[in-house]
Amino acid sequence: MKKLLLPIFFLMLAFPAISQNLVSISGIITDTATGNPIPNHAVTISNDSSAGWFYYQTVYTNSNGFYVDTVPVPLNTQGILYVRTTDCQNYLHQVVITFMPTVLNFTVDFAICNFNAPCVANFTYVQYASHSFQFTDLSQTQGLPVTWGWDFGDGATSAAQNPQHVYGAGGWYNVTLSISDQAGCSATITKSVFASDSTGGGCQAAFVVYPDSNALYSYQFWNQSTGNNISTFTWNFGDGTSQTITFPGSPNVSHNYNQPGTYLACLTIQSYDSSCYDVTCDTLVIGSGGGCQAAFVAIPDSMGTLQQYQFIDQSSGTPAIIAWTWNFGDPASGSMNTSTLQNPMHIYNVPGMYSVCLTIYGSGNCTDTYCETIIVGTGPGCQANYTYTTNPAIGTNTVEFTDLSTGNPVSWFWNFGDGTSSTLQNPVHSFSGAAVPYMVCLTISGDSCSSTYCQNVFIQDSVNYHQVYGHVYASNLPVTIGTVMIFSMNTVATYPPFVEVSPLDSTGGYYFSMVPDGSYYIFATPFDSNGYLPTYYGDVINWEQATLITLGTANNPYNINLVPSDQMTPGPGSASGQINTGDAMTIMLDQINMILMNEQGNAIGFTRVSASGAFDFSTLAYGTYYLHPEMPGITSDNVMIIISVEKPHAEVVMTFTGNSILGMKDDLSLVNSWTVYPNPLNDLLSVNIDLKQSSEVIAAVYDLAGHLMIKKTLMLTSGNNKIEIGVTSLSPGIYALRIHSAAGVNLNTKLIKTK
Repeated sequence: MKKLLLPIFFLMLAFPAISQNLVSISGIITDTATGNPIPNHAVTISNDSSAGWFYYQTVYTNSNGFYVDTVPVPLNTQGILYVRTTDCQNYLHQVVITFMPTVLNFTVDFAICNFNAPCVANFTYVQYASHSFQFTDLSQTQGLPVTWGWDFGDGATSAAQNPQHVYGAGGWYNVTLSISDQAGCSATITKSVFASDSTGGGCQAAFVVYPDSNALYSYQFWNQSTGNNISTFTWNFGDGTSQTITFPGSPNVSHNYNQPGTYLACLTIQSYDSSCYDVTCDTLVIGSGGGCQAAFVAIPDSMGTLQQYQFIDQSSGTPAIIAWTWNFGDPASGSMNTSTLQNPMHIYNVPGMYSVCLTIYGSGNCTDTYCETIIVGTGPGCQANYTYTTNPAIGTNTVEFTDLSTGNPVSWFWNFGDGTSSTLQNPVHSFSGAAVPYMVCLTISGDSCSSTYCQNVFIQDSVNYHQVYGHVYASNLPVTIGTVMIFSMNTVATYPPFVEVSPLDSTGGYYFSMVPDGSYYIFATPFDSNGYLPTYYGDVINWEQATLITLGTANNPYNINLVPSDQMTPGPGSASGQINTGDAMTIMLDQINMILMNEQGNAIGFTRVSASGAFDFSTLAYGTYYLHPEMPGITSDNVMIIISVEKPHAEVVMTFTGNSILGMKDDLSLVNSWTVYPNPLNDLLSVNIDLKQSSEVIAAVYDLAGHLMIKKTLMLTSGNNKIEIGVTSLSPGIYALRIHSAAGVNLNTKLIKTK
C-alpha cells in the first residue's frame, strides 16, 4: 500500500514528495509479568502538527511482538515523533524521539501489562443470504488456538475455525463458540444471532481498477456490483469528468487521466425505482511529479536463508528511470539497510514485519515512492503467508492467490472458507458471492514443520474516505494529553466497534485521515482529568445529546470544549466493579468511561474501564452516588451506590450485552412484574408494569444501531400501570425497548416490528 504524507488542511502546509528522508522505527513489545512477546498489539507513530506537516500511522506487532514503521520526513530537517501504545489498563505509554539528518534509525521497546484473561473467546458474523451466515473467529489467546467448537443453536455444530452455516428458518438463535489453546486455556462465548429472511434486498456497488498497459495514465474500471434491477452505472473519475452507462450497456469503462496525482474515483448504481441505490469510491494514486510510478515485488530466496529476500523493481514511467533508493526497514543491518541497486538482495537477521520502501528518480522532473510491509520468517521452520488479487478478466468473483510462505514448504492446503479447498501452490478460485468476506486459510508443511496463515478475503470494498480533524480545549486552553475517538453509528448488527483513535498533540490537535462515508460521534477523553470530563463533539457528556456528524462532506474543524465536572469531595470510601460481556465484543470494554455522579445526578468525575472490564474509585466521601457507563450508541443503567460508615465499599457488577450495559446492585428491584404485548407488534406497543413504589420513568425505543427512535417520560404509580406507545412511524425490523429510572427501574427487551 502506498504511504502518503497527508496534508493538514487547517495548517495548509505540505512538502514535496521528492524532498524526503526516511525515519525507521522498530521495536518489541513484551509482557511485564512473563517476559513473553505480545502479538497483534497496536503501536501508533505520529508527529506534532505544529511542525507544518502531518504523519499518523498504526502498525501491529507480529507473533514475536515485533513492529516496524518507516516515516517519510522533510529532507535535511530535524523534528520529533511520538511512539505510543496502551497496556491492559488502557494506560498510554509514550516515547518521544528526535530525528535529524544524521540520526534516522530508532529502536523503541515497550514492556507492558497484557490482558488479564489468558484467553478470551469472541467471534463476529455476516449474513450474506437468506438464513446463511459466515462466522469469523476473533478469539484472543496467549498461545495459538488449537480447537474450536461451534454450537449454532439449531442442533448443528462445527469444529472449523471460521465456518459457514445455513439455518432452516428465520428467527433468533444462541450461537456458542468454545476455544482452547496450546497452553491449556479454554473460553466460551454465546451471542444471539437473528437469521432474517433476506439481507435487505437492494444492491451494493463495487469495482476494481487495472492500469492499461497501452498508455501511461489510462485505467480500466471493471464493475463488480451486486443486486437486482440495477439500471444505471455512473462513474466519477475524480478529475472533473464522469460517465453514465444505462442498462443493458456494459458498465465496464476505460479512462485516461491527463496528469499524475491522487484521484477519488466513485461508482454510483441505482435502479429505475427506489429498490436499489449505492455508492462506493476508491483512491487512485497515479504517478507523481512527472510520469513515473514506483513498484516492486519481494521474493523469498529459496536458495538462501529463510530471511533472504530478492527485490525486483517493477516501476514504470517516462522519461526513463535512472536511479533507485531502497530502504529495507531493517536498521539493525546498519549500512546494509539501504541500496541503490535496481534489483537488490537483502538478508534479514531477525524474523518480523518490515516496511520496505523504494524511491525512484527519472531523467526529468520525476520521482515516486512505494512502500510495502513484508513478513520475514518466524525463526526456525516455516511461516505461511500469501497475497491475493481479484481479476474480472478471468471470471466473476475470481481471485488469484499467490503463495508467499517461507521455509521451503513442500505441500500447500488452501481452505477458501466456502466449503472448498485446493492443494495447489498458487490457486485461482471463484467465489459464489461478491459481497461476502471469506476467511481463507493457507496451511503449509515442510522441513519438519507446519504453519497456518488466515486472512479475510473481500471480493469488494467500499473506500470513500475523508479527513476529519479538530482541536480539544479546556477553558480555552489546548488539552495535550488524551485521545479522541471516532465511532461509527451505521451498522445494523450488534454494537459496532470504533473506527479510529487519535492521540492529542502539543496544540490539542487530533486527525483522522481515512474515515469512510457514514455517521459518527467524536469523543475526547483527557488522561489528566484535572476537573474535566470526557466530552463529545457538541460539548456534552452523553452521546444521546451529542452532535452526530455525517460524511459525505466533512465540515472541519470539529473542535471539542471539555465539560467541567462538579466538585468531588474525597473521603475514606471506595467503589469498584466489573463489566462482564454478554454478546458484546470484549475488545470494546476499554473504550468505556465510567462516569461518577452525585446524588443530584451531576457528574463529578470519571475513570476509564480496563480491557478486562474493571473499574474503581478509591477515595469517596460518604454519601449517595450513581455510576453511569458512557459509550456512544450504548444505553446504560445508572446504578445507585451508598457509601457509609457501615458499608464504606460498594461493589457493582454490570453486563454489556447487545446495545446495552445493564446494572446489578444490592437493592431489590422496584418492579414486581412486567409484560410487553403484542410482540411481534404492528401499530401499538403496550406494557404492563407492577411497581413497588411510584417512580418517574423514561420509556425509549432504539434501533439496533443505537439511534433513539421514540422517547416518553412518564410518572408511574405504585401498583399496576399500563403504558401505550404508538409505533406506526417505525419501519419493519428489530428494535430495543428500554424503560428506566434513577430510582432503580431497569427493563430491557427486544421488539420485532412486522409492518
